[in-house]
Amino acid sequence: MNVSSAPLEAERPVSLFRQHNVRVVFLGRLSVLMADVIQDVALIWIVWELTHSSTATAFASMSSRTPLWLFSLPAGSHADATPPRRTIILTNLLCGALALLVAGLSNLGWMSVPLLCMFAFAISTCRTFEAPSFYSLVRGLAREGADTQQLNGIADTAKRAARLTAPLLANAARGLMPVFNLYALIGVFYAGMAFAGRKLEVREFRTERKQRKGLVADFKDAMVVVRQQPALQYIIVAEILFNLAYGACYYVLLPRLTLDTTGGGTAGHASAVTAYGIGGLLAGFFSTRLKMGEKALNYATVAWIGIGASFGFMYFATTLPMVILLTAMAGASMAIQNIALWSAIHVACPPEHSGRVYSIWRLGADMALTVSTLVAGVIADAFGPSLPIGIIGIYVFFSILIARRFTVGRQPKPSSTPVAGATP
Repeated sequence: MNVSSAPLEAERPVSLFRQHNVRVVFLGRLSVLMADVIQDVALIWIVWELTHSSTATAFASMSSRTPLWLFSLPAGSHADATPPRRTIILTNLLCGALALLVAGLSNLGWMSVPLLCMFAFAISTCRTFEAPSFYSLVRGLAREGADTQQLNGIADTAKRAARLTAPLLANAARGLMPVFNLYALIGVFYAGMAFAGRKLEVREFRTERKQRKGLVADFKDAMVVVRQQPALQYIIVAEILFNLAYGACYYVLLPRLTLDTTGGGTAGHASAVTAYGIGGLLAGFFSTRLKMGEKALNYATVAWIGIGASFGFMYFATTLPMVILLTAMAGASMAIQNIALWSAIHVACPPEHSGRVYSIWRLGADMALTVSTLVAGVIADAFGPSLPIGIIGIYVFFSILIARRFTVGRQPKPSSTPVAGATP
């Protein structure tokens, strides 16, 4: 009796990167994130070249960060009310046009620092609206052979690849062209994401299209979802508590350890940042093979504690190579944490509320990150970097466990009111 080989062929796993949406997501996110990173460094280089003023440089950097605070919540509401693919295409096209306009005006000699800051603000506003729309869209990209967790992993891998390569590309291009012309390169990369958006194969993923009721009413609805889902409460609370430590460690204490305490100087700090990126890139790639599913919160918990431990053990590190090794471990844990959190929100949050819940989470996390960075500078000047980073490692361990105990560790209270948008 001849046995057909068709069932066996159907069961054979298909390479992840052979999936159309996987390839487009990776290339599209790599393109847009290359643009983001190049714009970050180009803005600083240009303002410094024009003014040689640290104050002006700080103001320019702030102009590209302010939209994250101002428009995060409206962006989440917009993502739930409109087709996310259309938002992704339009925002990236607009970013590309704005970047090309900066390059054109600069070559005409019409660019100034205030005008450049206005363009940076406008580009960042578009990117603020794009982020929750892409997060929501991931639900509509999943196919057999590529689930949302794997797509989140692919997007995270693209982000870490961009962070490694974009500064090198910007520095090389700067040697070949005027620094203003980097914005022409930025424009091309943004257009790349718009093109990728047109190529994505998106299925309908919402049971209903949310009707906008106004910003306050929209987010009251989203908070009902958060209150009824302990997993979402845990994600938001734990991320805020964690970022109160992470901002201090990565942006203040790690540079102080590598530049000064271990005597590594700028080369030492660059090596640590590179190790962080490599660790994240490798972990992000291999995490696409994990099946987190309902255990995504467990992966996130272990990753949070792993990041805290990696930084905390720097208290004992007396040599630069040891600090670099621990930084690579922190980067690997961070990649897994990011992917696990995105996947856990997809599991716990109804599709109709994805954008707003994402924005609530990111708003709290970004606020905590800013506060910790500001406070850590004062602490590092008073006590040095080693003692605070050791204490922070202990803090992360207990704060994450406490957050878990008082959110997902409790039995959810039964509610007679169904979650808005949830399917029975």
